[in-house]
Amino acid sequence: MSVLSQLLNEYGYLTLFCALMLELICIPIPNEALLSYVGILSFHGKMNLILSLLSAGSGGILGATLSYWIGYTLGVPFFRKFGSYIHMGPEKMERISKWYGKYGKVLLVFSFFIPGIRHIASIISGVIRLPFRSFCLFAYSGVFLWTGTFLSLGYVLGPQWDKYQGEIQKWLVLASIFFGIVLLCSLVIKANRRYIKESLFLLFQATFKRYRSFLKIKLFIFLILAAFISFITLMVGMIQNFISNEFTPFDKISRAVISFVADSRLWSTMQHISALSSWTVLSIILIFTIGTILVNNRDKWLELLFLGLTLTGGFLFSNGVRWLFRFMLTGSYTSADFPNERSMMVLIIIGYFLMMLVRHQKNYLISMIELVVLLFILLAYSVSAVSIFRITPSDLLAGYVFGAVWVSGLMLTLELFRFLSLIKKGLNH
Repeated sequence: MSVLSQLLNEYGYLTLFCALMLELICIPIPNEALLSYVGILSFHGKMNLILSLLSAGSGGILGATLSYWIGYTLGVPFFRKFGSYIHMGPEKMERISKWYGKYGKVLLVFSFFIPGIRHIASIISGVIRLPFRSFCLFAYSGVFLWTGTFLSLGYVLGPQWDKYQGEIQKWLVLASIFFGIVLLCSLVIKANRRYIKESLFLLFQATFKRYRSFLKIKLFIFLILAAFISFITLMVGMIQNFISNEFTPFDKISRAVISFVADSRLWSTMQHISALSSWTVLSIILIFTIGTILVNNRDKWLELLFLGLTLTGGFLFSNGVRWLFRFMLTGSYTSADFPNERSMMVLIIIGYFLMMLVRHQKNYLISMIELVVLLFILLAYSVSAVSIFRITPSDLLAGYVFGAVWVSGLMLTLELFRFLSLIKKGLNH
């Protein structure tokens, strides 16, 4: 940034033009900081705000346009020749092109606010051959909205910009992510509107108009729903306590209890229990889970699909939540390990295995015993993990709670899919 400041002082608007142009041709430059600095200079009368906006906007437009034509010229031959090797063959590219042509324009406007995304958004638009007029309208609007926002923030806040810069950038990125998630959900709902409407109608009829049918399945779904809502409530409460740093007493008491329970004579046993979080042990549990699904042979492909979603989604959810907390709470005295990834993956994998056992178990007493065994395993792992890995008790508990939210949410979805298939089979017969 110091080099950019020197160039800005020496060459003025030309530096601003070139910096914006180069960043949108995939050259990483901290342009949010530069634009804000220019806004501050405009506040002090050293630069003109309108000329700064025109220079930055023009440079951004040129960079975005060049990126578009690079993607347009080089992208299509590349995907025709090599796309099938990375599951992006001509047919898939055509489907993406149709989807992007229908919905991607709105996403293009806000993509410039997200670092890493703005560098490739224009290239992707060219690769999938988004009509150039549409690209110009939405990309150029996005460039001016992005540059204008940071210039205006620097100008309005003036000398106080340094004080608020980090927080403003955090909330802008968070707002962009939130908007992207909401937009993606709305697009999925819109694309599957008919199926969703039919499914909700069938579920409503089966639940309220034919309440005596499928009673066991309905009870099972209700119990999972109650657990899901409880875990969500607990998770929100833990996030509030984490942000306000209220876990210190809990951690002190938990460590004192664990140090009293975890006698040195049990050290060897605790080391064996702590191996539960190793991928070797978790892989063995996964093999048993797959075996349980295949042996029962009921909706096995659906259960295997949800097992895959549980694993991949759980890993992404764990890392995404941890990244979000670190990003939003940078500089504050909070744990960097909240929620703990090890305990989260332990609960997700063992939790799904247990749900498969309970789901296919006809003896309710055995199901209750299995639940008690799970609680005992989690308690034993907690003692060993805090003693051996020195994990903070609140971080470990948060890992369990976040993992439980993920597993119970997916199990609820799985049971609803299973319930719908039973209803449809009943209607066909």
